Amino acid sequence: MDRRFFHRLGASQLARNICSAAGEAGLKSVIGVKLGTEPEQFRYSRYIIAWGANIHGNNVHLWPFIAEARRQGAKLVVIDPYRTRTAACADWYLPINPGTDAALALGLMHVIINESLHDADYVARYTVGFDQLREKVHEYSPEPVARWTGISASDIVKLARGYATTRPAVIRVNYGVQRSEGGGMATRSIAMLPCITGSWKEIGGGLQLSTSGAFGLNKDSLERADLMQKALGRPARTVNMVALGTALNTLDDPPVKALFVYNSNPAAVCPNHNAVIRGLQRPDLFTVVHEQFFTDTTDYADIVLPATTFFEHKDLQPAYGHYYLQMSDPAIAPLGECRSNVEVFRVSA
Repeated sequence: MDRRFFHRLGASQLARNICSAAGEAGLKSVIGVKLGTEPEQFRYSRYIIAWGANIHGNNVHLWPFIAEARRQGAKLVVIDPYRTRTAACADWYLPINPGTDAALALGLMHVIINESLHDADYVARYTVGFDQLREKVHEYSPEPVARWTGISASDIVKLARGYATTRPAVIRVNYGVQRSEGGGMATRSIAMLPCITGSWKEIGGGLQLSTSGAFGLNKDSLERADLMQKALGRPARTVNMVALGTALNTLDDPPVKALFVYNSNPAAVCPNHNAVIRGLQRPDLFTVVHEQFFTDTTDYADIVLPATTFFEHKDLQPAYGHYYLQMSDPAIAPLGECRSNVEVFRVSA
C-alpha cells in the first residue's frame, strides 16, 4: 500500500538497498537465487560455520537445530570480529579483522584447491569459472591472509581442512559481512566455498544467507507502478536511501521538500551522518515520522504519527531465514491512536 500511495502521488521513488543489497547481489552472482540451506537441515550438519552470525542472540529459530547437531557430534566454528553470545558457545572462535572476510574465504579456497580437497566431479558438472578461481586464489596463501585477517596461518589451514573434509558442512553467513567496503564481494567469496567442496549435494550442507526468494508474491499488482504514469506521465526519479544526506542537501530540479519516514531511523542508520542531520534540520523540509518509539529521527520531525507493533496488526510474513509463509494475527487492538502502515497509507490515499 505504501508503494501504491507514493506511485499515485508521483513522489520520488526510494532505492531500498541500505540493508542487504550488496550481500544479495554477491549471493545471486554465485547461486542465482536468494535461497539457502533450510534451518531444519542444520541438525544433520557435522561442521557448522557461523560467519558473522550471532545465531544464539538473534537467529533463535535456527539455534535448536544447531544444538541438536552438536549433541550428535557436530562442531560449531564462529568467525566474528566481536565475541558474541554465539562465539562464547562455540567449539572454536576465530576473531577476524573487520572487512577481511573475502581474504579469508579466498585463503580457505587456496588451501582446499591446492590440497585437492575440493570435489572435482561436482565442480566440473555444476560450476563455471573454476580455472579462473584456481588462478586467483594463488594470491591468497595462508601467510599473507593471516596478516590481513588477524587469524594465524595454521588456523587458516586447520579451518580449511576441517570444513572440506567433515561432511556434511554448512555455513550460516549473515548480513554484517556485507556492510563494509567490498561487502558484496566478501559474500560472493564465502558463497563459493560450498560450491567447490560440493556440499550443496548433501542434506545438512550448503550455505544460508537469505531465503527471501522462496515465495514469488505478485508485488507488481500490489504496488501499481503504473500509477506513476497518471501522476507524472513518466516514471519518477529514484533516490538512493544510502545517499540520503546528499539527496536532502544537494538534490535539485526539484529539491526534496517533504520526507515521510516509516520503518526506519535515518538519523541513526544512514551513512554520512552529519550530512543527514544537516538535511533534516532544513527549515523548508517538512518531515513526518511514523514510529513506535521516539528515535533520533523523531527529534527532527514536524509531525510524529504513532505506529502499531506487530502485536497490533494483521500481516503476511514471507520467508526470511526459513521456508514458511505465515499469517500473523493481532494479539491486541491498536493502543491509543496507533495505526499500521497499511491503514495510514490507505486513509491518506
